[in-house]
Amino acid sequence: MITAVSPGVREQRPCALDPVLRERDERLESLKAVVGRLAHDFNNFLVPLLGYVTLIKEEVPPDSSAAQYATTLETAARRTENFVDSILLAVRPQRRFAPKLCDFAQLAGRAIKTWQESLPATAQVTVNQTLHPCVLVLDENQWLNVFRQLLSNVRFALATGGTLAISLQPGTLTAEEADRLSLADTSVVQLLVRDNGFGMSESTLKRACEPFFTTRSNSPGTGLGLTIVHSVVKLHGGQLLLESAEDAGTTVTIWLPVTKAPEDHPQAQPGPRPSAGSPGLHRGGTKVLLVEDDPMVREVIKACLQKSQLDVYVAQDGSEGLKLFQKHCKDLALVVSDITMPKMNGLELYENIRKLDANIRVILVSGDPDIKLEEALAKLGAQRPPLIKKPFSLKDFNAAIRLHLGLTA
Repeated sequence: MITAVSPGVREQRPCALDPVLRERDERLESLKAVVGRLAHDFNNFLVPLLGYVTLIKEEVPPDSSAAQYATTLETAARRTENFVDSILLAVRPQRRFAPKLCDFAQLAGRAIKTWQESLPATAQVTVNQTLHPCVLVLDENQWLNVFRQLLSNVRFALATGGTLAISLQPGTLTAEEADRLSLADTSVVQLLVRDNGFGMSESTLKRACEPFFTTRSNSPGTGLGLTIVHSVVKLHGGQLLLESAEDAGTTVTIWLPVTKAPEDHPQAQPGPRPSAGSPGLHRGGTKVLLVEDDPMVREVIKACLQKSQLDVYVAQDGSEGLKLFQKHCKDLALVVSDITMPKMNGLELYENIRKLDANIRVILVSGDPDIKLEEALAKLGAQRPPLIKKPFSLKDFNAAIRLHLGLTA
């Protein structure tokens, strides 16, 4: 039961999550892990595809049929890239997590107004909203996306008309209720989104948050709406409850703990990067060590580096990369390394080679940078290496390499 907020010291308690919620959340996290891994691997597939398309376009006449085919391939690959990015954001919203102090009620009101303005004039939808002032630390863009997904579902449920009720209010829970919801604080905010539309069957309700699950056979949607909602709510330390029955409507309840001010939640900030002309860091030579475990990605990056007249040593994992660095460190001008690799990851390799040569230039590459990686890089401070996100264009990659080596374009 939610009551008025009362002041007091907040306790941190071990959680005794409701068994039904625990089973649901564990199942969803397992599914998200699989989907995230597949999306991450698909990003690796796109790197050589986009890379070789670029190389082909550079070697054939721009008005040739081959150039047109390559452009079509590139367009298709970019569309796939955007789709993969949307999947990764759905299952791993921490990839782009930028929390700040925000008026949640104002944010909700703005989202509702935008949605109402998008409704056709013939829509028979009544909206009742009660939004009490709530100031929280959250990611505005992610929560605007949450509202878009929830209201999109409401529009579908109220296709023939009906009522939407939205309420937002702060309050407190009992310690037992907070534990049951896996909330670290009894001071909470409750967001309630209720419609009296078509509703869901018990079997549909059980799978509603699963990635790619949808009951809209003719809809262009991807079935990621409630997956996004669940992921963002959990990222913000909250809990999501769904109640529904066929022809009786659906109620979405979101509980969020009242978070501290932004200064108590330091965000990962990029440390200063060494410029191409920094004294003591520039070193001559055109030899580069490339460390990448994916053979297709490895070959296309190698081809790109060689096209820039660079000599390339190649390693397929961090351990082999460290051995090659120990052998050729005096000749190397740059190390380019993937982060996610077996035996030794890119960050571990970076730390090890810096013990051998503190001035070596390093560029890290990642297909799925998230907040944990950003935090790890932020801890490096001024020694933080630049990070290139997969998939990338060879033009941008080549420009970054040449800039880091202090070479002219």
